[in-house]
Amino acid sequence: MESMERNIDSLRIIPAFAELPPVRLRLVAQAAEEVHFNSGEVIVRQGDPGDAVYALTKGEAEVWLMDAQNGSVLLRTMGPGHLFGETAVLYQGRRSATITAKTDVTALKLSGDEFLGLLRSTPGVALQIAVTLSQRLASDRRTLAADPTASGGG
Repeated sequence: MESMERNIDSLRIIPAFAELPPVRLRLVAQAAEEVHFNSGEVIVRQGDPGDAVYALTKGEAEVWLMDAQNGSVLLRTMGPGHLFGETAVLYQGRRSATITAKTDVTALKLSGDEFLGLLRSTPGVALQIAVTLSQRLASDRRTLAADPTASGGG
């Protein structure tokens, strides 16, 4: 039960989930699996199938765009409260970036089916996800426009 309460508390800091009714939040927490990654470990790899969404609850992760011409471009660093993986789940496609653990990371992993069911049943969550994705796209474009040849190890 302690793990369930911790998952609920972790989900509440995710903007998209913050307004969920307690009963629905509990169902999402029950469906989520707590996963751990060591510093430097790949969480998701660009090009892999998008089968799950992750809610970062502890640590920091980096988002890398792998480009054949420029190598790896660091788009952003995420901390607790960030959700990732939703883009590939939404369009049932491949991962658009590689996410690596900058530090030791704990996240809640929600299957793509659970996530899509949540969006279908909760328009407020779907709207918040749309807003987040739009903001992220704009930020990524600014990052790439500022230094399109930026590369690093990741």
